[in-house]
Amino acid sequence: MEHNKLSFFNKPKKAKMIGLLIVFLWIILLNVIYQILHAKGLTHIGGLEIVNWSFFLSVTVFFMQEELSYKERFLTTLLGGAVGLLIAAGVVKGTGLLMGAGVSHVPAISLMLIVSIAALILLQPVLPYLFNNVGFCYFIVSLISSKETIANLPDNLLSLLLGSVCLNLGCSLLLTAYKKAMAKKAKK
Repeated sequence: MEHNKLSFFNKPKKAKMIGLLIVFLWIILLNVIYQILHAKGLTHIGGLEIVNWSFFLSVTVFFMQEELSYKERFLTTLLGGAVGLLIAAGVVKGTGLLMGAGVSHVPAISLMLIVSIAALILLQPVLPYLFNNVGFCYFIVSLISSKETIANLPDNLLSLLLGSVCLNLGCSLLLTAYKKAMAKKAKK
């Protein structure tokens, strides 16, 4: 399909659909495992808990980056997501510090958001693995429930790491194996 044409329907190749089905089944399998473990209270590692949203958001942003290789997607997702979580924590803490120093809420939060969004946008060309759209996504989602997210920042960082390893590395390995099998089949 040409990218310049506007098309509302595209007939995908069978191999692509099978690859997407593999990814879908992998995500469903891990979600079922997570839900079973969570129901039994087994989603804790040490003193940390695996957080559903930051675990599973990693696979969404991983597959939104189609132009990158799997290795680049993995690094961008893991590092960018961590930076987004940390910047959100900085916004919450910085806003509290500014308000403690006598700045009212709206100017305090506005200043922190301006600095944070500037960093995410302006540092992207310089440090693309750290400051990227994945970081922006984790930053925005973290701020939806900022106090809870920041209070559980170590849990969310662990969940991002485990989601990246389990989901994204798993998907990458499954898709690589599928592509190799298709290439081998095509040679016969």
